[in-house]
Amino acid sequence: MTNAMPKRQEIDVQLTWDTSLMYPSHQAYQEGLAAYKTQVEQFEKAYKDNLTSLEVIIKALKEYETLRAIDSNLSHYAFLNLDVDKMNPELASLANEYQVTIASTFPKIAFLPTQLALLDEALLQEVSAAQPQWTSFINDILRQKPHQLHPLQEELLANFAPTFGQPYRNYETTKFEDMTFDDIEVNGQTYGNSYVLFENDYEISHDTELRRKAAEGFYSTLRKYKNTTAADYLSHIKNEQIEAKLRGFDSTIDYLLFSQNVSRDLFDRQIDVIMNELAPHMRRYVKLVAKAHGLEKITHADLKISLPSDFNQRITPEESKQFLIDCLGILGEDYVKMIEQAFDERWIDFAQNEGKATGGYCATLYDGPSYILLSWTGLMNEVLVLAHELGHAGHFQLAKKQSILNYDPSLYFIEAPSTANEVLTCNTLLKQNQDPDFQAYLISELISRTYFHNMVTHLLEAAFQREVYTRLDNDEYLNGDILCQIKLDVIKAFWGDDFEIGEDAGLIWMRQPHYYIGLYPYTYSAGLTIGTAMAKQLEENPEAVVEKWLETLSLGASLSAQELAQHAGVDVSTDKPLKETIAYVGSLVDKLEELV
Repeated sequence: MTNAMPKRQEIDVQLTWDTSLMYPSHQAYQEGLAAYKTQVEQFEKAYKDNLTSLEVIIKALKEYETLRAIDSNLSHYAFLNLDVDKMNPELASLANEYQVTIASTFPKIAFLPTQLALLDEALLQEVSAAQPQWTSFINDILRQKPHQLHPLQEELLANFAPTFGQPYRNYETTKFEDMTFDDIEVNGQTYGNSYVLFENDYEISHDTELRRKAAEGFYSTLRKYKNTTAADYLSHIKNEQIEAKLRGFDSTIDYLLFSQNVSRDLFDRQIDVIMNELAPHMRRYVKLVAKAHGLEKITHADLKISLPSDFNQRITPEESKQFLIDCLGILGEDYVKMIEQAFDERWIDFAQNEGKATGGYCATLYDGPSYILLSWTGLMNEVLVLAHELGHAGHFQLAKKQSILNYDPSLYFIEAPSTANEVLTCNTLLKQNQDPDFQAYLISELISRTYFHNMVTHLLEAAFQREVYTRLDNDEYLNGDILCQIKLDVIKAFWGDDFEIGEDAGLIWMRQPHYYIGLYPYTYSAGLTIGTAMAKQLEENPEAVVEKWLETLSLGASLSAQELAQHAGVDVSTDKPLKETIAYVGSLVDKLEELV
């Protein structure tokens, strides 16, 4: 059978990440868990109801920083190992040990921000003056003060935190443990199917029969789990709604945007402008690609393919190393060293294996590596994913100059460094090779991977979320069928009447774990808006811009998302950068029409 997925133990270790950089063994991790539990108990005993002076507060916050860093190591060891081998009962047990520990320890340290918010603002400003590295953390406590509940209510919510995370764990269980996909028969060959194979290979395959049959089989399985998945998702958003009401927000969307420190105007603008102004360019692009493939009709199973090209060759992980260093070397010597370190120290998991999480991500330890998960195909699409995730790695390695309390910037900015890397990679290659066929190939890959993925796929998810949360707050009934119809309507609104968007397209909402991270999907297009502007600046004037960009990345959460963008030279207070990004996509499609 073609494309049968190997077991994890059958994978070449050089294609896997090295989690021993966190803990040398499972036993060392378990010992770390036990020690952490003791440290948390001592912390609670020392500081709960005892934040009475500047000296005590500073001492407590320093110990809090240490505990946050230890928890980062423990959680990453627990879940990164499990993410690449979800059917492994030993790894599931280790992850469960962390969940049990955190269920008992989280409430014991959650009192700190709650009790700090009860203090006199003047005393908190003294803390900021004495320890400037905590200024953003203190300001955020003051910002959230109007929405803080009684300490006993806050403590109760902290105790329920593991329960609030259960819908996502249920979703993951359904996706990776219960779903099984039938094999596909194409031209006398049998192909295995799975989340990884479909999303990383079949969905973008240039073999039309394979691509469409894989989609038919994939969505046939998803449909069987529609109601269970809907129940998990609706439980999650109802939990968010309850907390939004408790904290006095007008809507669940306002509550979720408050955590990002982003206005409703920015959220709505991102969705509405792209739905109206990017859609015509993307329709032209997909029709152009479909014509090159000889397709008489365009279905939702055909939307993500790129132009057919002889340049569409696969490269190895090792070959991608120098490839990306050449493209991203403009960011400086230290940035190149980070890329080399990621490869040489095995921060990256390239393997495709049974039971591995889908998609790609970067997870950085505050005092350790940036672990990158991929399912490597070697196609340009996957190379751009790696460039994207290395953007996250470079960002968070630089942000370590901040306290762990000022480390994570708003989600609105989080995708800017990663998407900038994708644009930089493609634009560098376009300058290096003027062959018209290569130019057409690469422009197609840039649109398909970078702009389609971030400004269409994720943006349509955001439009779906906005409608779902609006209906939720209007107390309208929601179930699996209604969620599918909402998703189908959003997709059809973007693509118009010239595409055959079948009923299966409504099931696409089931594929995205980002729905369990608040209003995350729209931030990809926000990040790409900033990233596109930065890539242009970096190319036009690297001597003046590189240092400023790296300095921006090193600021972590010490500034708001809008302030970070402004610091880098991009003003997102208006729609100008967004409209310029859309115009740039339009120019890429124009260029492609000339070349093809």
